[in-house]
Amino acid sequence: MEHFYRTIISGERASAGAAILRALFSAISLPYTLAIILRNWLFDVGLRKQHKLSVPVISVGNITTGGTGKTPTVIMLVHELQRLGHKPAVITRGYGAPRLADGARGKSDEVMVLEHECPGVPVVVDADRVKAGKIAIEKFAADVLVMDDGFQHRRLQRDLNILLIDATEPMGVPGVIPRGTWREPPSALRRANMIMLTRCEQVFPQLAELAGNLLTNWVKPRSIFQQRTEVTGIFDASGNRVPLQVGGTRKVLAFSGIGNPNGFLHTVRSLGLTVSAASWFPDHHLYRPERDFNSMKKITAQRGIDAWVTTLKDFVKLPASPSPVPLWYIRIECRLSPQSQDLLRLRLQELFLPTSPATAPRS
Repeated sequence: MEHFYRTIISGERASAGAAILRALFSAISLPYTLAIILRNWLFDVGLRKQHKLSVPVISVGNITTGGTGKTPTVIMLVHELQRLGHKPAVITRGYGAPRLADGARGKSDEVMVLEHECPGVPVVVDADRVKAGKIAIEKFAADVLVMDDGFQHRRLQRDLNILLIDATEPMGVPGVIPRGTWREPPSALRRANMIMLTRCEQVFPQLAELAGNLLTNWVKPRSIFQQRTEVTGIFDASGNRVPLQVGGTRKVLAFSGIGNPNGFLHTVRSLGLTVSAASWFPDHHLYRPERDFNSMKKITAQRGIDAWVTTLKDFVKLPASPSPVPLWYIRIECRLSPQSQDLLRLRLQELFLPTSPATAPRS
């Protein structure tokens, strides 16, 4: 369904029915866009209150729907803050958390990945990020907060507003949802005081530079960082590293439920694995092995597949290995160039210096 919707809004489907749907989406998008503009204006002029907490707040977010690498960026920031001697906590809405049998909410995949990659770091889940921030400060003595997916959550004032843009599709499908993939109009980019172009390893350097140059309409060139996603290894279900082989002789079935499956597919192939089959699920999918993997098991037997491979985000949600062959997951990290890493470190250190109202960053 998600793929069908995207073929409609992108114009890939050129039928009369698709044109009617695009017109309908445009009509729905207009009042939604006006509501977003009004809401932002109310915050900009102070008619809607922003809450300032007692510690610095770093927001990581995006302006388009789908995956742009927010969770790996949050993890990178947490590790950098720890290296600087601080006690960070992550605050998140926990979008996509499953409803358990007793009616309670379970943990979302992002929360489980954060706990896996940042052991000991508090992750506070609450749709009210102001409340979550206060809990992180009072209960866990956090001295800095990293807000996951916080660009549109303007009630909490932030000291560093980081916007992520996927270099493989810089502005997605033009148009505010549902007509396009924009969560708000591009003018909102002006709220960012740092932009990170993610997945730059998947495009030609000239294209990444072009995207960065276009973004200088909204932010200073010094505040645009090119980020690369690097694989740190393939691991089996027990957490043991799987040695890589040259030549692509091992056949795998790739599966995931993420916002950008094509990026994951690119990563799998770049490791010298032969992808004999792939199965994509909706973002934040709650796996039910007895229902979801039957066709994958048949394909595995028919094609002599050696292993199933997935993302860490998907792996942490599996109650047990559902595959008749070894199950592997790929662990990734996002990294900046040494120069950009030094600039980021400097910006983080500046958060803990006294600031006057005249020099306080935008939110």
